[in-house]
Amino acid sequence: MTSPEVPPEPTTAILSDSRRDVSEAVTWGVRVASAWTWRLLVIGAGVYVFGRIFLRVELVAFSFVLALFFTSVLHPLERVLRVRLHGPKSLSAAIALLVGAALLAGIASFVSWQISAHSAQLTDQVSASVTKIRGWLHNGPLHMKSTDLDKLSKNITDALKKNQGALISGALATVRKLAEGLGAVLLILLSTFFLLRDGSQIWAWALRLFPAPARERLGTAGRAGWHTLGGYMRGVVIIALFHGVSVTIVLFALRVPLAAALGVLIFLGSFIPIIGLTITGTFCVLVALLEHGVTAAIVVGVAIVVLIQLEAHLLQPVIMSRSVAVHPLAIALSVLSGTVLAGIPGALLAVPLVAFLNATVHALRLTTAAPLGESGWAVEDRDAPRGDPADATEPNAGGPAPKR
Repeated sequence: MTSPEVPPEPTTAILSDSRRDVSEAVTWGVRVASAWTWRLLVIGAGVYVFGRIFLRVELVAFSFVLALFFTSVLHPLERVLRVRLHGPKSLSAAIALLVGAALLAGIASFVSWQISAHSAQLTDQVSASVTKIRGWLHNGPLHMKSTDLDKLSKNITDALKKNQGALISGALATVRKLAEGLGAVLLILLSTFFLLRDGSQIWAWALRLFPAPARERLGTAGRAGWHTLGGYMRGVVIIALFHGVSVTIVLFALRVPLAAALGVLIFLGSFIPIIGLTITGTFCVLVALLEHGVTAAIVVGVAIVVLIQLEAHLLQPVIMSRSVAVHPLAIALSVLSGTVLAGIPGALLAVPLVAFLNATVHALRLTTAAPLGESGWAVEDRDAPRGDPADATEPNAGGPAPKR
C-alpha cells in the first residue's frame, strides 16, 4: 500500500495563515523601508525641535555662529601673533580681534561717509527720475491724462497718511532692533575673543560631553569640519574682495556717485554666493541708470553678469576646491533653502553649514571604515581630547594623511 503524497512547501510567504506570525509575511525590503522611515521621522522631529529652540534664542545663536565665522578668519592671524609675541594667549587674541573689529568699523564708517556726502545728489537724481517717469506716462505709449496722474499721486499720499501710525510703530521697532543689534555686536566680540583665546579648552570640554569611545571620531570630524569652514570663509573673503574691487573700478570709470560705497556693498553681498552678488549688483545698476542713463546701466549689468559667471566657473572651483567640496548646484539650493526658511540670515549661514556638515560626515565615514587610531587622522588622546578644531588649518590636520 502506497503512502499518500506530501504536498510541497510553499515557495512564497503565506499571507493568511493563522499558524504563522504575521510579521513573517512582511518582506525584507518592506521591513528595511519601515525601519528607515521611522528613524527619519525621529530625526526630522529632532531637527524641528532644535529649529524651534534656535528661533527662541535666535539673536544669541546667530551671534555665536557669526563669532565662529570671525574666529575661523582671524585664527591664522592669532596663531602668528602668538608665535611672534611670545606672550599670553589673551594678548594675541585681543590684538587679532582688534584688527578684525577695526577693519569692520572702517568699512562701516566709509560707507556712512559716502552716503552722507552724496545723499543730496542722489535725492536730486531721484526727483529728476520721477519727473521723467511722469512725463513718459503722459507722453509715452500709455498716454495717461494729467488728472489721472494727479489722482495716482493723491492716492499714494493718502495711503502714506493713513498708515502713518504703522510707520511710527515701525520706526519704534527699528529702534528696538538697533538696541538688540548693539547687544549682538558686543556678544559677537566677546565670543570671538574667548574662542580665539580658549578654543582648545572649549573644544575639549565639548568633546567630554560625549561617551569616551566616540570622542576620537567626533574630534576628527570636528577638526575636518573646522578646517573646511575656515577655508570656506577665507575663500569667500578673497572672492568678495575681487568682486568689490572689480565693480568699484567699473563704477569709477563711468563716474557713478557712491562708486566706492557701492563696491563695499558688493563686497558684503558676495558673502552670500550667487544671490548676494545678484541683489547688490541690481542696486548698482539702478544707481547707474539714475545717474547716467540706460547705457551706463547696461555696462554695469554686463559687468555683474560676467562676475557671476567667473564666480561659478573659475573662482569657486580654483579658490575653494582644496577645502570645500560642494557642487555649485548644492550651493544654489542651499542658499535658496536658507533664504526661504530664515531670510537673509539663513542665506548667509546655509552654505557654510552645508560645507561643514559635508566635511564632518565624510570624516566620520572615513574613521568608521578603519579601526580607531589607524585611520590616518591626527588624534591626540581618546579619553581627554585636547585638540583644537581651529588647529585644522595646519597641514594635514583635518584631512587624511599622505599615502606612504
